[in-house]
Amino acid sequence: MDALELLAIVGRSREGDQQAFGVLVSELTPGLRRYCRSFFDNWQDTDDAVQDIWIKAWKSMHTLQQNGAFKTWLFRMARNVCLDRVRSPQSRIQAVDTEQFAETPAPEQLSPEYLTVQRSEVERAWDIVASLSSTLRQAFVLVTIEELTYQQAAIIANTSESTLRGRVARARKAIIEAVS
Repeated sequence: MDALELLAIVGRSREGDQQAFGVLVSELTPGLRRYCRSFFDNWQDTDDAVQDIWIKAWKSMHTLQQNGAFKTWLFRMARNVCLDRVRSPQSRIQAVDTEQFAETPAPEQLSPEYLTVQRSEVERAWDIVASLSSTLRQAFVLVTIEELTYQQAAIIANTSESTLRGRVARARKAIIEAVS
C-alpha cells in the first residue's frame, strides 16, 4: 500500500468505515506483529498484544491528529501496550521460540536441500536478533525490518533520534560480530 492509499484508508477509518479499518488491520498486522514480537518471547503474548492494539486503535481513531501520522501513532500505541503487558504481573515471560520466527512458506520449486540451508540461516539470523537487548532489538526491527524512518522510530521508542540511531548502529554491530 502506498502513502496516498494509506492516507485515504486512514481518513475513511477515522470517519467510522469498518471496511477501511479492516484493510488497515490486514495490511499493517504483519509489521505490527514483528515489532511486538521484539517485546515478548512467544507468539501467544505477541498476538494478544496485537489484538489489544487494534481494539485500542479503533476506539481511539478520533484522537489521531493527522492521517499521515497513522503508522507512527499506531506503533507508538503498540509500544505502550507492549510495555504495559511486559510490566504486568500476569505477564508470561518464556524462552524465545526461534522456530516460529523461521516458519515462512517456501516456493515449491526449490530443492529440499536448499530449503533446509535457507531455513537454518533464517533461524540463526532470528537467534541473533533475539539475543539483542530489548531496546536494541526494538530499534533494529523498527528501522531495518519495518523500514520506518529514524524520526518515526524515535517517536515510537520515546527517545531522541540520535539515541535511536546509536541503538540501531549497536544492533547492527552486534549482529555483524555474531555472524563473523
